[in-house]
Amino acid sequence: MTITGRLASAGTDRLPAPGTVLRRSFKGAEHEVTVLPNGFEYEGKAYRSLSAVATAITGSHWNGFLFFGLTKKGTA
Repeated sequence: MTITGRLASAGTDRLPAPGTVLRRSFKGAEHEVTVLPNGFEYEGKAYRSLSAVATAITGSHWNGFLFFGLTKKGTA
């Protein structure tokens, strides 16, 4: 997984700043998600949560923060 762009530094908030691109390899394919001010964009479609994006990628429910490696500060 590769994170490019500027990450938010607000306390316990795990969401990256809008404009950040999250990259995740899954089953041999690279997936890119752009953080929007009110959601996320994946393959030209808007999603309300990272979990919804992770579900679209995998076909099963995932915690989006875990899927994209966004853990609480100090736990990674």
